[in-house]
Amino acid sequence: VSTDADGNPFLHYDVHAFLEPAKQVGGDLYDFRIKGDTLYFAVGDVSGKGVPAALVMGVTRASLRFINSLGFSMAEVCERINNIVAEGNKMGMFVTLFCGRINLKTGECLYCNAGHNPIVVKPAGEKAYFLHAKANIAIGLFPDFKYEDERIMLHRGDRLLFYTDGITEAEKADLSLYGDERLLQWANTDESFINGTSEAAVKSLYADVKKFTDGNEQNDDITIMIIGF
Repeated sequence: VSTDADGNPFLHYDVHAFLEPAKQVGGDLYDFRIKGDTLYFAVGDVSGKGVPAALVMGVTRASLRFINSLGFSMAEVCERINNIVAEGNKMGMFVTLFCGRINLKTGECLYCNAGHNPIVVKPAGEKAYFLHAKANIAIGLFPDFKYEDERIMLHRGDRLLFYTDGITEAEKADLSLYGDERLLQWANTDESFINGTSEAAVKSLYADVKKFTDGNEQNDDITIMIIGF
């Protein structure tokens, strides 16, 4: 077990992310940063594409960074972002958002899923699985919605995979989709995800999606973020 200068144990972390918009500007977002002993993270997807989606994405990301700094629970973070986005939401757009924070000394991960794809958890030496999340609605639909957050304990060797539906809904020319089952199969068999760096795993997943689509035009933003410990 690694320790800090005071002898307290902590998790090493290895984060890498990639975003490829379907158009010149996109509506996906990812964010991660360290503050003290805490790793904050988020992945989101704005409904629609182009400039309108990018504007909503910018508001969401700026709000997330500011509100996260105030020490609220993850449910309260989502509630406040939801009210900000909903207040000026004349176009009826919404944001699916998965956000959380990890205490690097204890391994406790607090998270809230606001209508986003379930993330993939790969515990060290065990099978990957989709992380259960409570049925919270997407950001921006209804003001004053009460979100619920959850927690999971992380350990040395665990991997987290965050993504947007540009991955699972990537299409072949025959309209077949990459899908959840293929994603989970990749997570359980790809050596770079299981034992490699986060950067190598991100590149591997992106390559696997592109191999599947076989040159078919990308019709949605693609975002991948992997955190390893």
